[in-house]
Amino acid sequence: MALTGGSGFVGSHVAEALLREGWRVRALVRRPESPGWLGGLGVELVRGDVREKESLGPLLSGADAIVHAAGRTSARSAEEYWAANAEGTRNVAEAARRVAPGAHVVLVSSLAAAGPSLNGDAVRVGDEPRPVSSYGRSKLGGERALAASGVPFTILRPSAVYGPRETAIRDLFVAASRGFVPVLGGGRSRIQLVYALDLADAVARVVARGGRGETFFAAHPEVIDYREIAVRLAALRTPPARLVPVPASLVRGAGAVVGWLSALASGPPVFNREKAEELLQPAWTCDVSDAQAALGQPFRTDFVQGAERTYAWYREKGWIGRLSRPRVEL
Repeated sequence: MALTGGSGFVGSHVAEALLREGWRVRALVRRPESPGWLGGLGVELVRGDVREKESLGPLLSGADAIVHAAGRTSARSAEEYWAANAEGTRNVAEAARRVAPGAHVVLVSSLAAAGPSLNGDAVRVGDEPRPVSSYGRSKLGGERALAASGVPFTILRPSAVYGPRETAIRDLFVAASRGFVPVLGGGRSRIQLVYALDLADAVARVVARGGRGETFFAAHPEVIDYREIAVRLAALRTPPARLVPVPASLVRGAGAVVGWLSALASGPPVFNREKAEELLQPAWTCDVSDAQAALGQPFRTDFVQGAERTYAWYREKGWIGRLSRPRVEL
């Protein structure tokens, strides 16, 4: 079994799920001396990067299955997104065809590739994709490159992923622990979420199912709005945290300011205009009934359960509370 993106948030949970299923896992990492969450798991580490074609042969050679979970969720330009997410997937597919013929390639894509819901209706797999961001377009480019490659494949499109080890949505949990939770854009936008361990379980089940050229959305069936998310996060502490309205205009303004400041820094922006517009879409909902039926109901953790488990993990690891910075344990 070959895995890309294994040292990251989602990929590390996938690695653990595959190990539990008895797979021997070989993972691509940029710095084997700093394997992140893969440290101590017994995973074979291979130095490389999906943007570097020559590094993929040693990873994929002889693999029965390949899980491609690597990708960029933030970048300084559309070109950076495309190089990592679209061309990176093309590189994996071409290398698989060359050195692991017949291997099943599982792509962890994104709901952003399909785009937000229109007219309040849940997005279905057969709908025409309408991504609204450079990130979404790059993920769709990766899907199309994989589908055109001729290798056996499955595509999973997760919604917003949260859970232990996640560092972006973590900020909302930190805010709740400090006594306030923002309610973004009036709180009316609706969304589906997926708990990281459920997503990892779904990936393992897709691997076992085999490559049938299928695409599945990956999310809990529960649809909640931003206000409900804030209320549930507020209830994680005693007394409950206070809800603080953040108008859509302020979210957009923050995206503009943070994006401008990020342009002066060396790393990718943590937030910008494009991410603000994604955040403020009226609905990010999808039909997961076919995935639930085909994969044996992997999406079983609703937000109340998942938020409680995530909050407890953050507190245990010192990610919230007295320590202000996350601590990665190897």
